[in-house]
Amino acid sequence: MTGLLDGKAAFVTGGAQGIGLAVARAYLQHGAMVTIADVVPEALEAAKHELEREAPGRIAAVRLDVADEAATEAAADAALARFGRLDVSVANAGILVLRRALDLSLADWRRVIDVNLTGAFITSKVMGSRIVAQGEGGSVIMTSSLFGMRGGVENAAYSASKFGMIGLMQCMAAELAPLGVRVNCICPGQMDTPMLDRLFEQRGAEQGRPAADLKAAFVSRIPMGRLGPLPDLADAYVYLASPMSSYMTGQSITVDGGWQVG
Repeated sequence: MTGLLDGKAAFVTGGAQGIGLAVARAYLQHGAMVTIADVVPEALEAAKHELEREAPGRIAAVRLDVADEAATEAAADAALARFGRLDVSVANAGILVLRRALDLSLADWRRVIDVNLTGAFITSKVMGSRIVAQGEGGSVIMTSSLFGMRGGVENAAYSASKFGMIGLMQCMAAELAPLGVRVNCICPGQMDTPMLDRLFEQRGAEQGRPAADLKAAFVSRIPMGRLGPLPDLADAYVYLASPMSSYMTGQSITVDGGWQVG
């Protein structure tokens, strides 16, 4: 691997599993120092040990509820104390609650918005302020979604949070560009993650159908004929964190195997 991120320090929320873990691993492979944050302590500890074996001395971990601004401030300070700098922020933590809008409780609505949208705002604000103060430029990245660009059945809360994230990103991009900080979104399509497997299992149980059949039917709708591999998706995050995207800000990059055009 080339050292596209040599000497850089990144902070990744939702970093103990799925997309966040793949991004953290890719950043380490490209030479970065990485702090992963997650709300699930067992997953966080396991991810830390796994990544420490791959990149000794360049990984830190902190338990974090991204909807808690004071805790995020403390996590940012801890990351700076550990690595001495902060160059890249990835607001990736998120949850999914699938309900039709008329059946969606206010509690579930607020929970999704709090984690996905408010969490992205807090993370990007807190980490972005540290990057600005450092005075060397940097990159703020948010994980939106294919459903941040189009709605869908049972996605009212999730889509609203992800649409909102794109608006937040565009505003921050305009504000931080004169300060040398780029702000962009990645909009993943249907990625090969444990969260998606759990969804197929849940749907299969509800419908009395094998989860494998539901998954096969789902994949058949993707023009590339497969779910997205997480390492491929992580490459987009490396691009946005690296000098290769130095003239890119305010953008939403969709990585979906052609789902939107299929």
